[in-house]
Amino acid sequence: MKKIIIFESATDSLRSFARLMAEGFREIGFSVLLADMDDQAAVREKIYAFAGHGDTAALFFNHAGLNLLTEDGASIWNELDADCYDYIVDHPMYYHAAIIFPIRRLAFLCVDEYHQKFIERFYPGKARSFFLPLAGIRWGGEEIPFEERSMDILFTGAYLIDNKVEYHLQGLGEGLKQIWLECYELLCTQNYLTLEQGLERCLKKRGLVLPEEDLRDTVRLFQDMDGMLRSRARAMVIRTLANAGVKVHIYGEGWQFLDCKQENLILHERIPFDETIPLTADAKMVLNVMPWFKSGVHDRVYSAMLNGCVCLTDGSEFVARTLSDGSEALLYSLDHLEELPHKVMQYQKKPGELKNIARRGYEYAKDSQTWQNRAKQLATDIMAQS
Repeated sequence: MKKIIIFESATDSLRSFARLMAEGFREIGFSVLLADMDDQAAVREKIYAFAGHGDTAALFFNHAGLNLLTEDGASIWNELDADCYDYIVDHPMYYHAAIIFPIRRLAFLCVDEYHQKFIERFYPGKARSFFLPLAGIRWGGEEIPFEERSMDILFTGAYLIDNKVEYHLQGLGEGLKQIWLECYELLCTQNYLTLEQGLERCLKKRGLVLPEEDLRDTVRLFQDMDGMLRSRARAMVIRTLANAGVKVHIYGEGWQFLDCKQENLILHERIPFDETIPLTADAKMVLNVMPWFKSGVHDRVYSAMLNGCVCLTDGSEFVARTLSDGSEALLYSLDHLEELPHKVMQYQKKPGELKNIARRGYEYAKDSQTWQNRAKQLATDIMAQS
């Protein structure tokens, strides 16, 4: 099998990932068809012209293209007997319909090891799944010397004010409201827990053990908590730095509403994802706040490394196994944010050491943490299935 159809998502970051993986597949000899869902009749025609029965794989990002049907209303992927891979870049609780969609040969690529465990536990026998972490992107322009970069610290991302708990409790019964509040409070103080782990702890405290399907559906009912925790963590990190006098360049909306020393935030308008990569190449440090990945990594981490700057990131179980503080990156903890400003300011006084960390990060990431590398990793599984 040397053919693959890769669907480009409407989301700009996922579209970039798809195109870079297409490059990787071409490098190892695959024929590649890039497709989208803008015109289903046209894309069906292209797929029939490209694919053979049983000799083609298909890759989706957040299941864009997974539900493509034949004119008769059947799954085109079952008709072609294609090996299908859905790269889900968020928690599986958001993708229940995709996971149970009736495709015979389907695997889910998970960006967090706990996401994979969630699928294995709550959807046994529905689909294969395996861990494939996000990767980074290197800017193709001329490299800017570390000493000449214009930004000391760069953060890209929005601040979505999401702290109205009452809004998320609407429609829940009184018992569920109390469990929701207990779970949220627990996760705010125990940052290493996943949402499902937090929920189970709260239920156990009450002497409750739910059947697996009911537990899964309760996690899905509580999924808004994930966004609240992400927003809270971002706000805490940026506020801590700003209030300590550390200046941060931010490209993203909403930060003018953060209650902090605003004079230390250098605010810029939101820009498309592709334009964040050259910015990364003009920064000495890139700040990352994990989107509640407890054993995964964000693409910002590897993009920072691939562009010769220092990644300043909170951790996860996967990060703890693969990166060392002060070696390939600078690591901080959400549980000890009071230490973060001092750490940043101390390293800013040692530009030579910062440059060495950036160099070691680049050496670590340049051959193993690119999207082309992820394509090669996925190709190994595709070939094993053929």
